[in-house]
Amino acid sequence: MNGHKYEHRCAQMLRRKGFHHVEVTKKSGDQGVDIIAYKHFSKYAIQCKYYSYPVGNKAVQEVYAGGKYYDCDRCIVMTNGTFTKAAISAANKLDVKLWENCSLLKSTSLVFEVMRIMNILEIILGFYLLRNAFPFSQREFLMYYREFCLIFAGILGWLGFGNWGASTLCGALYLFLGFSLKAPVFSGFTVNGINLVFLIPALIYFVHVYFLKPKS
Repeated sequence: MNGHKYEHRCAQMLRRKGFHHVEVTKKSGDQGVDIIAYKHFSKYAIQCKYYSYPVGNKAVQEVYAGGKYYDCDRCIVMTNGTFTKAAISAANKLDVKLWENCSLLKSTSLVFEVMRIMNILEIILGFYLLRNAFPFSQREFLMYYREFCLIFAGILGWLGFGNWGASTLCGALYLFLGFSLKAPVFSGFTVNGINLVFLIPALIYFVHVYFLKPKS
């Protein structure tokens, strides 16, 4: 992989971490900024370094200057490796965030696609289970809370895969659905195929949430 391909991989990673309007800048005249992105009402200047050795403080200085040029609120340097002590010291003084070990593997892309398809299927399943319920009264609405939880979890997982809060809630909903099927007798709980339909996504989402936290 070369530096240009790594920039696009980093852009892909940022989108899955909840960044939006992620744009890879042109190679020439980028002012030391490889990616411009937005999150939580802040504009980010991001430099990507695909090196076989630790990144030095020059990258920190470049992205800081480039961030000023693009009127960004925050600056980040992403690398597949680590940073030198000089880079860490400069980053602390300039308030530049350093993200190390940012290597997006093909397996990550595969998990994303599998979970996207799974969530769409869960949404379809939820509506299928409700097919004979319409129209229903307020009392009957409460009887179908699992189906509505399933639809909501599917939508959250589909649209919020890159968001920490949405992924956490999605995992919690799938976990609830997995155990609620056997709620009356937890002492004799046995896992079957139906439970696994919800428990496996719950496990995947909780693992995903752990790795989704931004590196400081």
